[in-house]
Amino acid sequence: MLGAAVAAILLLQYQSAFADTIRWRMATGRTPALTPYHDADVQLTETINAMTGGRMQVTIHPAGELLPPFEVFDAVRTGTIQAGAAWSTYWTGKNTAFDLFCSMGFMMHPSDWITWLYEGGGLELGQELYAKYNIKFFPMAVTGPESGFRTNKPIRSLEDFKGVNLRSGVLQNIWVLEQVGANPVRIPGGEIYMALRLGTIDGAEFGVPSTDWNMKLQEVTKYQVTPAGWHQVGTVSDLMINMDAWNKLPPDIQAIIENAAKANLIWSYAKANWDAVAAMEKFKAAGIEESRLDDEAVARLEELSIAFIERESKRNPDYAKIAKSMVEYLKRSDALREAEGRFASGSNLKRYPEIE
Repeated sequence: MLGAAVAAILLLQYQSAFADTIRWRMATGRTPALTPYHDADVQLTETINAMTGGRMQVTIHPAGELLPPFEVFDAVRTGTIQAGAAWSTYWTGKNTAFDLFCSMGFMMHPSDWITWLYEGGGLELGQELYAKYNIKFFPMAVTGPESGFRTNKPIRSLEDFKGVNLRSGVLQNIWVLEQVGANPVRIPGGEIYMALRLGTIDGAEFGVPSTDWNMKLQEVTKYQVTPAGWHQVGTVSDLMINMDAWNKLPPDIQAIIENAAKANLIWSYAKANWDAVAAMEKFKAAGIEESRLDDEAVARLEELSIAFIERESKRNPDYAKIAKSMVEYLKRSDALREAEGRFASGSNLKRYPEIE
């Protein structure tokens, strides 16, 4: 009888603990094929679940499982789901300033993102912007320069852009493409492969090399337009949390989520870089050819990328406030980067040591 009583008490304690567990659903704008972005989502939720010792359980739901990618923002804002993750450029229909927390043409390498977000006031500006929509914001992943456009025709000059249907996601880059005569198309990442296969688009940019490989873009494109990453030198993913759900959390769990997201930035950058090395080798073996932009084209694309920032800053005070902070950070960093020379954010050796 005593054993039965003890067992009953333990069962009640277990059921109580189970009932008290904080359960969140996190929808993303990504599919499992979109590595390392989906990997970063999984890594973050697993870290939060482990660090809270079972007090919180966050389940992850890739794009399409609960709702389409472009609907994640509103679902978080209204509390339909507690959390979401994607790229902030998806939300530019709400406010064009969201474009600034995804990526920038010719600006913001991952080292810049991390420094500006956590030391240069960027995190505070991001949280201020998202708070207007009842959302708590944390950057939760960052990747390096993206692969660039993968196309079925070579693009080497400004003339080559004319009339070409190119998928792109960032608002800034869409405008730049329009100025050089291309026809930009904005569709979620999960739709790119079929659009290329059907010929709806002639090329697309999406992610880092490993992502492009896992999306099987080597099957539906022939060229990689370089220099890679001019349009997205570093790309940030956003963790969005419904503000009401956030405010209900105990302070220690809030701290765990914040620090888990910060740790995820480092992990995601390392993961993306490591996987990119192997993916570049695979693309070469698959026969993908490089199509390198000439100097005139690169200079014009940079000029237009800057012009868009100036243009949008005049239209949107939120955009101007954030862009000004980014520009001031970059200006202050100029002297440091010039002193570092070719060692800024890594370098290629003139000759590698021969080690047996």
